[in-house]
Amino acid sequence: MRSMLRLAGVAALTVGLAATAAPVYAVDAAPLIHYSFDQAPADGVTIADESGNGNDGVVRQSGAAFTDGVLSLPGGSSTSAAAYVEIPTADLVGLKDVTVSAWVSDRSGAGNVAAAFVGAPVASGASFSSGYWLLNPSNPRGYVKSVVTNATDASAPWNTEVGAGSTATPTAGVRTPAGMALYTTVIDGTNGLLTLYVNGVKTTEHAIARNLSSFGGSLVAYLGRSTYNDAFFAGDFDELTVYGSALAAADAQALYADGALDRAVASVSVPGTAETDFDLPTSAYGAAITWASDGAAIAVDGGAAAVTRPASGSGDATVTLTATFTALGETRTKAYTVIVPEDLTDVEKADADLAAIAIATADDVRTNVSVPTSGANGAAIEWTVPAGAPITLRDGAADGTQTLVVDRPAAGEDPVSVVVTATARIGDAVRTRDITLTLQPLPAAGAEEEAYVWAFFTGEGDGAEQVSLAASQGNDALSWNTLNDGKPLFTSTLGTQGLRDPFIIRSAEGDRFYMLATDLKVAGLAGGFDAAQRTGSLYMEVWESNDLVHWSEQRHIKVSSDFAGNTWAPEAYWDEELDTYVVYWASNLYDTTDASARTAVTYNRMMYATTDDFVHFSEAKPWVDVKRGTGRGTIDATVARVDDTFYRFIKDEGSMTIRQERSDDLLATVTGTLPGTTGAADEWTLVKDQVATGLPNGEPGGTFTQGEGPSIFPANEGDVNGYEWYLFIDQPSYHAGPNYYIPFATGDIADGNAWEPVGSTLRENLPENADGGKPRHGTVIPVTRAEYEAVLAAFAPDIAVTGAADIAVTTKAGTAPVLPGAHLTKADGSEQDVAVAWDAIDASQYARPGTFTVAGVAQDDSRAPVTAQVTVTAPLTVVASVRCLGGKATVVVKTTNVGDAAVDVVLSSDFGAKAISDLDPGATSSSVFTTRQASIPAGKVLATADGASLESAYPAAKCG
Repeated sequence: MRSMLRLAGVAALTVGLAATAAPVYAVDAAPLIHYSFDQAPADGVTIADESGNGNDGVVRQSGAAFTDGVLSLPGGSSTSAAAYVEIPTADLVGLKDVTVSAWVSDRSGAGNVAAAFVGAPVASGASFSSGYWLLNPSNPRGYVKSVVTNATDASAPWNTEVGAGSTATPTAGVRTPAGMALYTTVIDGTNGLLTLYVNGVKTTEHAIARNLSSFGGSLVAYLGRSTYNDAFFAGDFDELTVYGSALAAADAQALYADGALDRAVASVSVPGTAETDFDLPTSAYGAAITWASDGAAIAVDGGAAAVTRPASGSGDATVTLTATFTALGETRTKAYTVIVPEDLTDVEKADADLAAIAIATADDVRTNVSVPTSGANGAAIEWTVPAGAPITLRDGAADGTQTLVVDRPAAGEDPVSVVVTATARIGDAVRTRDITLTLQPLPAAGAEEEAYVWAFFTGEGDGAEQVSLAASQGNDALSWNTLNDGKPLFTSTLGTQGLRDPFIIRSAEGDRFYMLATDLKVAGLAGGFDAAQRTGSLYMEVWESNDLVHWSEQRHIKVSSDFAGNTWAPEAYWDEELDTYVVYWASNLYDTTDASARTAVTYNRMMYATTDDFVHFSEAKPWVDVKRGTGRGTIDATVARVDDTFYRFIKDEGSMTIRQERSDDLLATVTGTLPGTTGAADEWTLVKDQVATGLPNGEPGGTFTQGEGPSIFPANEGDVNGYEWYLFIDQPSYHAGPNYYIPFATGDIADGNAWEPVGSTLRENLPENADGGKPRHGTVIPVTRAEYEAVLAAFAPDIAVTGAADIAVTTKAGTAPVLPGAHLTKADGSEQDVAVAWDAIDASQYARPGTFTVAGVAQDDSRAPVTAQVTVTAPLTVVASVRCLGGKATVVVKTTNVGDAAVDVVLSSDFGAKAISDLDPGATSSSVFTTRQASIPAGKVLATADGASLESAYPAAKCG
């Protein structure tokens, strides 16, 4: 951008249509250092000093970018190779008076970073600089920090800081402004004063005893880092100017007013054509912007431009909008021409509203469908379905909608196509549009869940605030596979372009999935979580899929009102009684829709809305409205149902722990105070406060103390761990945890004291992203084997099993078979030999010749099911019977050699043993066991030959 040095005597500036008188300021001091960043370095690293003093800056490390007169630094961890700028210091050494003024936009968010730094180098053997000046646009409390060390403390120099936002007084001064702002620090060593101006306004003034001359004869200076082992700064620099004097207040104001108006005027754009209402900016670079219109076709009220199109046939309207930019009393104006096209005819409006109807799943309908009852152009839309069609109409969950309730074909039947008709009416115009819906058959019943899929994010920073998936190792909720080589699968291109807290719900019909996520990017957000709750997103992000592999385009849907400050951690539940989905999330609510007027966080309420299709949502309503302290409420609810009882797990921000509650009415509301242990069945009552607090968290010597983001899910039938329910709770580092989920399990969800710690097991088997991130707030969803294998095939082909070699085993009758391992072929073409955990085999299965099948689970990472075909052989057949001779029972045994060689046979019974020698192939021998008893119980005869043992049963007999 242009130089910030302004000459005296400039009385007015003209931009656009008018000129206004501006105050006369004079900045007589020549800068020591001036970087405009207007030109990218010719050699890629050298930043020209436009002061003429030769103090060229040098870009160190990698990732810096120069675009449109702005230097962008990427930021990164303290051990990364993130770019920063090294500034020469020869002209700074020994200065008592200095002014540093920089246009900066912060992307690091609240934390300990340095946008600019001048100080002593770290001496040999020391850990910290002996003195410094440091600028941080957003300290850990979200306030601007500009400080000098006012004494020498080699062990903790931060304790000596004096100035705005210092370590000792972190809220002294002003909060971090949004966007690009001018930070001007005046170090007046002569008079012992440190003054900070933000956008030309004095914010703090502190007495100081030290200045740059106090820091020694050798200095270092940087943009984007300090000598602390802190993260590198992420943000943009539009200009940097350093003066070798202490500028007066009028000069600091002049620097801002002049530069702000330049930037503000350049930053504003207005649409050249407008058919509908649009917004106008009311501030930029700290400058206020007011608007005026010269035509009735556009009425301006603050930042709202209301468009009234000329009547059809009357021609287009040309309107001039005039913007007045004001910064510290200096003003400029600029005019913008906007064409407002003449209005559509009623027929055109009706046709446009019909054409705008979009049913994304029209050719693949698997659940109810919401449709609009009005259009953007004012047409009323009515819907009709053919008589006898498997679709009925009812009021929609969201205002201005109806719901097409679908009756899908039975499993195994063909899809059914139904033509529904939309009729648009406006004025005298009546237009219709037919839309074909293809109703898919219901999924086949009986497929049980045999594995799990986990959606999660990993926190802030590199590779984070995106959504990853993991898959369990078969039917084990505590052992997991990393998918997609540890890379996130979902990134956001809408809203804040950050994703957190993913939640996946299976549709009521069973064959569609919806994923919801928070629209929030904390990394680089000035003001951090504080700003995110005052001026955050009113939207949630939605995807849908039939198989957890192929997902729809991202949907960015507004669900919170303009009075909300955030929309956090959405989850959903299908309510059978309401016949719709209930979606719930946390929001701070305010008494103004002007986010810039919200000076402090209120507290999070749990809100809810209903939807039939995760496209159209009802108006949000409070679900839990309880203040738990200054800026604290309730967040992160998750729900399960057992019979007629709902169990809710929710974070109480008063204690930062998880509450377990119950109710027979999902939508029962809580207001004023949290529920106690008694109450009606249709109210929420407390089951357990501070769930799992004090239990081991699975880390060596670690304890679960506080947490958030609880996720409740049922264990599959046959889960190897033997529990009925799992509760995963996120224990981030700011809650004294390892920064990932801690699991608990139980056989009785109704007993809040029955949760058992199973963290040590999960800790050894956690998925892990390529950047080292581990699962935080997300969802575990049970899936069928087919769904599970599809996910593995898509995202972990080296784990997915496409086939197993036939396993055939032969054993002799009476001898238990020895079953081998399995030879598996993977989706990526690789092969693997693994052990198998085989089902137990009853001895009766191998007692006689024949075949049977044994099922097993391969001990690979997918726990693939395998089978073995067992053939039982024996060289003979044995048939025992009972006869009555002379009133006595006699056991007769016929033995036949079915082999191809002579064998010796031994017969054993309760009445003795007999031997048959050299029984030839094909020969049969009869043996008689005399019992000398008139009646005998049922029994068996055991025959052994050539290593085989066969039993033949005979019945009880009564001969007397």
